[in-house]
Order: sequence, then structure tokens, then C-alpha cells
Amino acid sequence: MKKLIFVLLGLFASVLFLSGCNTVRPSSTAGGPGKVLGPPGGEVDDHKVVTFFVIGKGLEPENALTKGEAVLMAERAAVADGYRQLVEKVRGVYVDAFMRAGRGTVDYDTIQVHTQSWLRGTEVMEVNEGEYGITNVRMRLRINFARDGMVWWPVGIGRDVKPTFSSGNPISDGA
Repeated sequence: MKKLIFVLLGLFASVLFLSGCNTVRPSSTAGGPGKVLGPPGGEVDDHKVVTFFVIGKGLEPENALTKGEAVLMAERAAVADGYRQLVEKVRGVYVDAFMRAGRGTVDYDTIQVHTQSWLRGTEVMEVNEGEYGITNVRMRLRINFARDGMVWWPVGIGRDVKPTFSSGNPISDGA
């Protein structure tokens, strides 16, 4: 009789515990009001949008043939500078530094900075021509991140792609 009571109490407690895990969350549509870059398939749980802003600067070159060419080249240089800043913010920078010293002085010092990425969806918000031929371009990049396990990473790169450690081993999602 005691065993039956313990089994029934255990069954009752497990039903109460597991029923609390089955909550239904209302889902909103991906393109609804206030939504930016909705996730694929309408899945809105565990997603967030991160927005990066930069101001690129470009200078009119002295060797331009016309004033119009100089303005266009300055604008293109400002956009390229903005892209570089966005890549540095999103992907980071690889810094390679070397210094040679002898007899208490630095003989040779060099620092090289490398970065590389593929950007999609960058918006040029405004272009301003400033003084002294300097052009400023305000740019914005919005990235939709999803939570996969305990890692936030960009959405839209494919369902087969899994985040990995630097060693190349995939991060397990607990399954």
C-alpha cells in the first residue's frame, strides 16, 4: 500500500512539474510593426537585432581632373572607410606587430592591421560635404542575431552551419 501511495505521489508531482514547462508563447509575425529584419520562418523567440553606426571620412584628392571627379572620389573613399570601420566592429582586427631594439633604442617598429569580412545590408544614411574637401558618410548595419544554445550568432547563414570553437569542434546544443 505504501508503494502505491509513493508511486501515485511521484506521478502527481512529475505531472505538476512537467505541465509548467509546456507554456505557449504568443508568436508575432516577422514583418509586423516594430520588427526589423524578421527572422526566417517567422521564429521570433530568442532573436535580437544589433545596429552598428559609423561615420566614414574621405578627402578630395589633389590629382583629380575636375571638381566633380574629386567630389565623387571623396565620397567613395568615405564609403570605403565606413565599410572598414563596420568590419572592424563586427569581425574584429588581426594585429601583427614587430619591434627590433638594440642598445637601448628601437631600431625598427612596424604594426600591420588586417581585417576581412563579407557585409550585406549596409545602408548609407547621409552624405555631407564638409570644409577642406572632407566628405562624411554616416552608415548603418543591422544584424539579426539568434540564440543557438548559449551562443549569439548571425541569422541567415544557413541551417547546416553551426558555431564552432577556435579548435574547429562544433559547439554542442545539448541534443
